[in-house]
Amino acid sequence: MKRLIALLQLSLLVMFIFSQSSCSRSPGALPSQSIPASHQQHIALLLPLTGTYAPYADAIKNGFFTALYEQKKQTGTAPDVTVFDTNGKNIETVYEQAVSQGANLIVGPLDKANVTQLANSSAAKIPVLALNTISENHHKKNNVFEFSLSPTDEARSAAEKAWQDKRRNVIIIAPQTALGDRVANAFTSQWTDAGGTVVAKQSYTTMATLSADIRNVLGIASAYQNEHQIRHWLHQDVRFIPEPRRDFDSIFLVATPAMARQIQPLLKFYFVGNVPVFSTSAVYAGAPNPSVDNDINGILFCEIPWVLTPNQLSPNYLNNIQQQIQTLWPNKSASFSKFYAFGVDAFFLTTALDQLQSNSSSGLPGATGTLYLTPQHVIHRELLWAQMQDGQPKIQ
Repeated sequence: MKRLIALLQLSLLVMFIFSQSSCSRSPGALPSQSIPASHQQHIALLLPLTGTYAPYADAIKNGFFTALYEQKKQTGTAPDVTVFDTNGKNIETVYEQAVSQGANLIVGPLDKANVTQLANSSAAKIPVLALNTISENHHKKNNVFEFSLSPTDEARSAAEKAWQDKRRNVIIIAPQTALGDRVANAFTSQWTDAGGTVVAKQSYTTMATLSADIRNVLGIASAYQNEHQIRHWLHQDVRFIPEPRRDFDSIFLVATPAMARQIQPLLKFYFVGNVPVFSTSAVYAGAPNPSVDNDINGILFCEIPWVLTPNQLSPNYLNNIQQQIQTLWPNKSASFSKFYAFGVDAFFLTTALDQLQSNSSSGLPGATGTLYLTPQHVIHRELLWAQMQDGQPKIQ
């Protein structure tokens, strides 16, 4: 097997060497099952290939080049690509180096601070497909496009989904962390803009306090206090069944798989198991595991096609790419699956940006969702929705 993988990697390298001259072709609508040929491009791929984020950058790079090789195989064309390590370097210096070497499109950087710096730089004169979002309250140049796997985008999608499902009054349950706050705030903003009401929000910290936290947000904690008072007044035990609040019709849950497996049973225990729970992809471990995921049955969550429908992707060339990645990097393709998919879509966006700009209603079917370009030059990902049933995700 190791010999086979080595031979496959060598063949991909040879294909890359011979793919460096590309022919010109005008961009157009993407065929549903075929890859568009590349127009003349020299792409600079800016990633932190060393340092803390190196494993993620490596997966993005490998996804990017695997997509490039598939394009080369199907169309006979591929762009020139030069890779630059951004770790510990001034991003504007790296950008200028890329331009001096002939780049006419930048893909990257990955770090939010670098994206924000480059997006505001007077030096940014050629198009930039940034692999993150810029920091809040910062402007960007018109030739900068933002593409990311941001969980706040998923939170906004969850708000849209809940609203489409005729829900209007929500309880938010989220971890007491900076990320938990950002995700909850993104949901709240989208929800209230649509006209929805946030009835209550509950933060949690550890599993040890989860039961008390859930009782608190459901209004059961005060009910237990009333029970104590009644027993005191009557001087006898009374049979007590707690009644949760009834002023909400949905729950937005921000949680890891481990925390969700504790929270969802608590919601059922406290008699709100029939209330729909919406969440992000963070609630799903990324592969079916019924023995433990029965505990999160009923939760609705959004996820990328690459994870939710592996080897059943559309267009079909995405299946070819996914299978190559699984073969070449069997030990990493699962752990970093979303970043391989991110790299794949980043490559195909390099040939689709013109089309998406000229027709904002057209979408690019991708590994991370159907991709649309907003007027603010942000790539919006339309995700798949699933519900956990019998410990496995079922597509909605």
